[in-house]
Amino acid sequence: MTLEMKNIASLVHSREFEELNRMFKKFNPLKVLRMDSHEIRHSNVLAWLLDHEENHGLNSVFIEKLISKLLMKPDNNDFITDSEFFLKVLSLKFSDWKVEREKQTSKKRYIDLLLSSEENKTVIIIENKFYSSQSKNQLADYLEFVENEFPGYKIIPVFLTLLDEESANDSYWTLKYADIASVIEFILQFYKESISEEVFVFLKNYLAVLHERFAPDPERLLLAERIFENHGEAITYLYLLNNPGIKFLNHHQTFKQQLQKLTFTEEAWMKKIYQSSKETIDFIYSEGSLTLKKAFERFVEEDNQKIVSRNDASKSYPSFTHPEWEQHSEFLEMLNDKAPYWLKLGLIVFMHRAGNHLKLIIEVGNLEYGIRLKLLEKLEENSFSIKPSSKSSNSMYTRIFTDQVEVKDWSSIDQIHEAITQLTTSVEFENNLQRVNQSLQALSAEMNKVGVSS
Repeated sequence: MTLEMKNIASLVHSREFEELNRMFKKFNPLKVLRMDSHEIRHSNVLAWLLDHEENHGLNSVFIEKLISKLLMKPDNNDFITDSEFFLKVLSLKFSDWKVEREKQTSKKRYIDLLLSSEENKTVIIIENKFYSSQSKNQLADYLEFVENEFPGYKIIPVFLTLLDEESANDSYWTLKYADIASVIEFILQFYKESISEEVFVFLKNYLAVLHERFAPDPERLLLAERIFENHGEAITYLYLLNNPGIKFLNHHQTFKQQLQKLTFTEEAWMKKIYQSSKETIDFIYSEGSLTLKKAFERFVEEDNQKIVSRNDASKSYPSFTHPEWEQHSEFLEMLNDKAPYWLKLGLIVFMHRAGNHLKLIIEVGNLEYGIRLKLLEKLEENSFSIKPSSKSSNSMYTRIFTDQVEVKDWSSIDQIHEAITQLTTSVEFENNLQRVNQSLQALSAEMNKVGVSS
């Protein structure tokens, strides 16, 4: 055999692979119709749910809960100018909302969802990005069109995304499919009696599709990790053979050479296996390899504690704190009781995958309000731009620095490690870290003057 066929047979007949494969093959009529990966079909579902006159039996429940979710998201704090505005949006009436799909603009673009209410003098634009990317000036064109079409109306532009993609236009509110799922979960729990059995089943199936896409359950992730650990080579061979568009990088060369030696029969057999379990194999390849976690662990090990103190090698959101921050732990550990914080400190550096990019973020966490406000003011004095909404007593998380680099191959630990190193050694990161530390020193000195030691 030119390739160890036994390794692939061992994968396919393993207990873990069979278990995970059954999860993905569980009957869901929406997946049979292939609506799970088509953006336009998700827009159709949303339009149906948002329209209070549709046959779902929910009246305006979905749009009410969705607007509430928009208002409550910390990412949208900048748009909540005052309590009067907050209460006005929260108490919108929903008797005359018109929902339009693929609304054509004067520049021949199409707005995914356009909601308008003459009674409320309000328009909501929803740009739906399930997988597709943003076009140049697309979001600005939508705003311009709506401003001309609805003079005098309050416009709420919303950027809805599956992944953690940021809007290219700062005027857009943030909404994620995780928020959509949260609203649907709420409806299924509390409004079951208001809807028909058919609608309940449909929403449950749709929720399963969303969970599969943006938040695989822990059981699937653990299985994927276990399978990749035991059968990673077989998974990689199957994935690379059946995805010819993928760019073969240095660490793929051994696989490429072996694949070129396959006989016709071997190749046909491997393709048949892949097609019968494509979703399962793709999931294991992308989620099971723990490449970000392993690259971060290497970074922590090699760093020798120069910039890393506390750390958490999370699979999706690895994080760390700077050694300097431990000197101020007495007040940085004064966390608000509303929620725990990742590393039990009111400052954190964390990373995560956003599309093909690795993002690095410095964030102020949920400190007790008095301490948090003083820290934000000291950061402002050191040239950080702090939004007014971040200083409110309701604000819990404030991102003060963000950077990102592209990772061409997320299956490569070396490439991800290189990206982490690039982000954590950049001049921008080092300068921002220095200004954070200066802010902490200033706050500590001020607190000492009034009798609070740190």
